[in-house]
Amino acid sequence: MKKSFFLIVLSLGLFDTLSAQESQSTKKVNTIIEHLNTKNSDALLRMMADSARIGNLPVMDNSKVVPEILSKFNSITDFSVSKQERLPNGDLLISLGVTYQDGKEGKPTFTFNKKGDIVNLGIIKARLTGNPERALADAKAAAIQPDTVQIPFQMMNGLIYVPAKLNNQQGYFMFDSGAPVLILRKKYISEAHISKDVSVDFTGMGGMMQDVKWATGNTLDWGGIQLNDLDAPVASMDDMELENGVPIFGLMGYGILKGYQLTFDYGKQLLLLEKVDEQGNLTGTQFAKGEILSSSAMRMKRHIPIVDVLVDGAVYPMGIDCGANANVIKVAAAEVLAEHMDYDEEQVSINGVGGSAQNNKVGFLMHSSVGDVDLEDMYTAVTDQMIGGGTGDQALPIVGLLGTPFLIQYKMTLNFNKGEISFYKK
Repeated sequence: MKKSFFLIVLSLGLFDTLSAQESQSTKKVNTIIEHLNTKNSDALLRMMADSARIGNLPVMDNSKVVPEILSKFNSITDFSVSKQERLPNGDLLISLGVTYQDGKEGKPTFTFNKKGDIVNLGIIKARLTGNPERALADAKAAAIQPDTVQIPFQMMNGLIYVPAKLNNQQGYFMFDSGAPVLILRKKYISEAHISKDVSVDFTGMGGMMQDVKWATGNTLDWGGIQLNDLDAPVASMDDMELENGVPIFGLMGYGILKGYQLTFDYGKQLLLLEKVDEQGNLTGTQFAKGEILSSSAMRMKRHIPIVDVLVDGAVYPMGIDCGANANVIKVAAAEVLAEHMDYDEEQVSINGVGGSAQNNKVGFLMHSSVGDVDLEDMYTAVTDQMIGGGTGDQALPIVGLLGTPFLIQYKMTLNFNKGEISFYKK
């Protein structure tokens, strides 16, 4: 009985302590609102922790930001505490319902740490813009990255699908070097990961993607490359899965390859990644690839590697994109190459992340080569779509894309940093 009695008294004492802390914090709410209404930034700063944030804004110099915000702050005429919540880390979140001087209503929040200092002054809710390339680069910089990575893949409809674990769920991504980043499917992202305060615009072949969201705090394990706290765009893509019902999480783009050279081995259905330095020199172990046939120059524009395709002595710059199951060429270039195009009677639609284009001519591009390597006739669609997006200096200086019909002919290594493509026997 004594032990039970002691525990009950201790629990009551702890409850009284928490209640006292919350009561004290509630009193501070009155003081905060007084400082807001009188625009007393010095007094407000003294109540704030050094690392305190303003709403969903990034960490900034509060000594400069707070006076600026208060100078434009609309005074609060009436308020009530709508909720007090103890967060998992021990902080106390107080939510208010307020009426401002102009008659509008709002729901600011104040968050206090265990010392009673303000750690978040939730009086601003800015609409932020997500930067997918920066977010992926930041996650990669902090990631576990082996010297070599060997990824088996499956082929479906002429496209590559690679196994990965997203947020502890096993599945696949479509591997698409024509996409600059990872794009996640909304179907496999919980609402807990979706940030409603961040917007993102994303353009692909076919135009602007619609209804793109922003997901934060994701984890990804891809062949031993482990990314934590990954932010990425989320889109409502077509419902797709592998033939065995395994989920497809979305598109895995070029950004995941930063710091590696990539080898496509369609014969063994393997992707080989080897770590390189900024100049493209190998920094660790490497895979045996067999007999090399030739190497040619390759240049990067944004996330697209570009090679010169030779046809009848003329040069045609083409981007490499493993997310295309057919080559694509612009109408104007196809007209110049008319003698080297063997057209089918059928017409096809070209699907991209931004939409679909119908009734495109399709045939085979003949008599082409890259450097010293001759290419087989390649299945090629003709389109008037914008290829790769971008305008002005950001436009891709290409007349088409080389997809699966090109990549499947040889074992190929793309060294993005060195600017070199190498061809090996299968």
